[in-house]
Amino acid sequence: MRYSLSQTLEHLGGGTLKHLQRKEITFITPNIFSDEDSIAYKMKKINPKLFGLFCPVKYELLSQDKVLVPYMFMVFDYSLKRGVKAAKLFDRQGEIAVVYDMNENHAFHFDLFDDLDLKKLETGNLHGHMIPDSCTEDEAINESIDCIKDQYLRKVFHAIPEITLKKKERFYREAWRLTLSCHGKEYEKFAYKDKFQLENEHISGLKVRLEV
Repeated sequence: MRYSLSQTLEHLGGGTLKHLQRKEITFITPNIFSDEDSIAYKMKKINPKLFGLFCPVKYELLSQDKVLVPYMFMVFDYSLKRGVKAAKLFDRQGEIAVVYDMNENHAFHFDLFDDLDLKKLETGNLHGHMIPDSCTEDEAINESIDCIKDQYLRKVFHAIPEITLKKKERFYREAWRLTLSCHGKEYEKFAYKDKFQLENEHISGLKVRLEV
């Protein structure tokens, strides 16, 4: 009996062909900056000029390496019931989203009217070293819930609604990890190549926009 190549692999490898055909997929944010521009933009933010004339604190770039920083996008349902049947008019429910930095372990609000525009890539085609998570997914979810309750919804409703996880998605952001020196001490910063750094990283300081 003759076997084709695929049949031979199946027969000898106990599913080797199927294993080879499975491709691991990773979600990443699309890049809009070149390597040079992303580093230059970050260094400009790190070394701002006072009155546009001079930089009072100068950071020196010691080294750089390409990395993929882990994040998790989460959407939560919230429900607030005032406890009085006649006051259902004042009940509130809706959705709120956060993005959690799995490397530095902190959550920040994500505007539901925005789009991460994540794209799929085979893991083998990614550029850079994948930074391992600094926490578990459960820890990230619990910290995100605490952040939503204490920093966002309490300020909006002056009460704490019930919160349940509706959706989660892991993704990575391509960046340059910069090792910097200032006054004899070393620091680590990331120069990201996507637009996310421009639009969302500081949104927690703005008024939270909810889908209600």
